[in-house]
Amino acid sequence: MKRIALLLFLIGTSAVAQRFQILDRIDGWVIERKLDGKQNQVCRASVPGGGSWFSARIHLDPSDALVVPEGLSAPSRASLESAREALRLCRSSLLYF
Repeated sequence: MKRIALLLFLIGTSAVAQRFQILDRIDGWVIERKLDGKQNQVCRASVPGGGSWFSARIHLDPSDALVVPEGLSAPSRASLESAREALRLCRSSLLYF
């Protein structure tokens, strides 16, 4: 019975790791990370707003280019640089600080 419980715990932990988890909030940005199916880190940054992540949020694409949906205003340059630095730290190690 203990082995089954351990197995279920490990499966559950893997499933949680495959969803984005909030690491930090900095200058209005949310920095998130998940592990993909091959246990590689995937980090992203967005400015919270109403709507889904891709269609309605200001965010940085995988090459750190700013994406601003129609009708929204771009963040300040300082805020943008803070988000890029946070993504650099997120991608560089499993330890984020």
